[in-house]
Amino acid sequence: MRVVDELSDCDMDVDQDDEAVNLLPNMPARDALAEPAIEADLTDFEAQVLLAEDRQNDLALREIVPRADYNFEWDKDRRIFKGQRETFTASSGPTFPITDQTRAVDIFYKMCDSDLLDRLCLETNRYASQKITLLKTENKLLPNSRLQRWTPIDKDEMISFLALTILQGLYPLPDEESYFSFNGFGSMPYFSRIMSYNRYFLIKSLLHFVDNQNLTEPTKLSKIQPITDYFNEKFSSLYYPGQEIAIDESLLKWHGRLGFAQKILSKAAQVGVKTYELCESSSGYLWIFFVYAGKTKPTNTPPVVDDMTGHVQQHAHDMTGPEIDTTDSTDRPTTATVKIVYDLVEPLLNKGHTLIMDNFYNSPLLVRCLKRQKTDCYGTLRLNREFVPDSLKTLNQLDLRRGEVVASYCSDLSVIVWRDANIVSLISTYHSLQVGTKTKYNGVYKPSIVLDYNKSMGGVDKKDQYLSAHPLERCKNKVWYKKLFRRMFNAAIFNCFVIFATSNPKINQRQFRIMLAEDLLKIHRQIDLTDEKRLITRRSGLTTKTSTVRPKTHQRPQLEHRHFPTRTGFKQSRCWMCAQRKATARTVWKCMECDVNLCIEHCFMNYHIKPSVIDTTF
Repeated sequence: MRVVDELSDCDMDVDQDDEAVNLLPNMPARDALAEPAIEADLTDFEAQVLLAEDRQNDLALREIVPRADYNFEWDKDRRIFKGQRETFTASSGPTFPITDQTRAVDIFYKMCDSDLLDRLCLETNRYASQKITLLKTENKLLPNSRLQRWTPIDKDEMISFLALTILQGLYPLPDEESYFSFNGFGSMPYFSRIMSYNRYFLIKSLLHFVDNQNLTEPTKLSKIQPITDYFNEKFSSLYYPGQEIAIDESLLKWHGRLGFAQKILSKAAQVGVKTYELCESSSGYLWIFFVYAGKTKPTNTPPVVDDMTGHVQQHAHDMTGPEIDTTDSTDRPTTATVKIVYDLVEPLLNKGHTLIMDNFYNSPLLVRCLKRQKTDCYGTLRLNREFVPDSLKTLNQLDLRRGEVVASYCSDLSVIVWRDANIVSLISTYHSLQVGTKTKYNGVYKPSIVLDYNKSMGGVDKKDQYLSAHPLERCKNKVWYKKLFRRMFNAAIFNCFVIFATSNPKINQRQFRIMLAEDLLKIHRQIDLTDEKRLITRRSGLTTKTSTVRPKTHQRPQLEHRHFPTRTGFKQSRCWMCAQRKATARTVWKCMECDVNLCIEHCFMNYHIKPSVIDTTF
């Protein structure tokens, strides 16, 4: 193996006789223990299950790829690699005009339009009526129940409810009732002036999205499916992502009983509802997502074919696992992780995007398919996938010293294996073996593909970090799909912020959310939170200042004389009023009209009122 002592930012060619390049010169001897690259942190059982799923995914890929693409002539000579990055032909950013005058509520109204608000009001009122009628029929409606005080909700009240939800994410408290009570420091008394707690609790408990009586063939996601479809359409129609996009999983924490709950220890939630998401790498904008509802079982029912396209119709909410669907489709996958990728990225194909994925999705055959459709792809790779070079499949930690890199190429793909703390394998359509800059913290040189992956793969994680700072779903929910609605609504607010920031780059997310919530309450509840905060301050005893209504321009009084305070021009001038009381007070102010030195605080006013009411006792 060749050891490179001096590194630069230039390309590193691997000669025919060379096997590896060392990015960490003068490293100590190799570790004594070896660890297989694909079983680094897995038990034997988990590794076997993962291997079986990868094989089934590879078989599924063969169903959609022509046999001519099965030929991968791998070689360590980089000169055979002809991969070039695609040219981005689309225009990224908001799909509607944004100016400096665009308000936060203007973007909110586009994201949550009348269709959504009307559905929320209609289905909530319908569900409340059905529930009250059922309880009355069964004689279970108690006289003191909150349901006895239910009145139909309208659009203004629904928007006020959503605005309170936004504010709850800004000011987290241990329980929701604390927002509506005033018990001193740390309380939110202005919530109760917007809406009572009983009313808020009723709306939250009766919030609904579909008519239960019309669910003839319910699925696992029937209660929330119209909302997920709505937000998917809005997210993808109001903004177009930039060149670099990322696919990853996100997890909504849910520890209740749920048949399709997933466990992902690498996520902060660890257990909950999993969603597959495509985000813009730079901003974290959520462009499209699918909720994982478990593996679908194969059935004998014939497939439904679209009359316009001839493609087999697939529902986004019926996400499939590794089961193989033998439906004849040559240009669109219908199963396994390949279906997940294509369902997410299909509208963005043939436009020069660069897709970043982890080893759950990547395989040489899938990356080649995407490259054929003018979509670059790179990311981590499991070395047990089909068509991976045989010379790299058996590499472990004993074969490479820390910092060494091995690469293998074909005409359109490159596979790079780098030894860091563990074996890291990556695949790309345009990266070759090139050394990147030295890292900031530990001063280690890394391959350029590793630096690009670390920079661009975190699109979904960036979105999750922004949402975790203001968690609307933090409050207790007894039903999982209502918590999922709060999560999607939170993502919608974040997407509004990304759109708003394109023309207002100096604003941060918290400022945007405060501005949005206050504007919504001013418009739909006729409440100014500025006045409310001033009232709270007075009630808490912090100040005795009273709020006054400022007169309009045409109502201002017109004065005939210019009795205004102005400076005397001297540092020490004796006040005329104080001299009458034989005091020695000094002042720097005088009356402009009277040309008399006066103290600004009391004497100025007392001098200009009638002598009969002059106060000389102060």
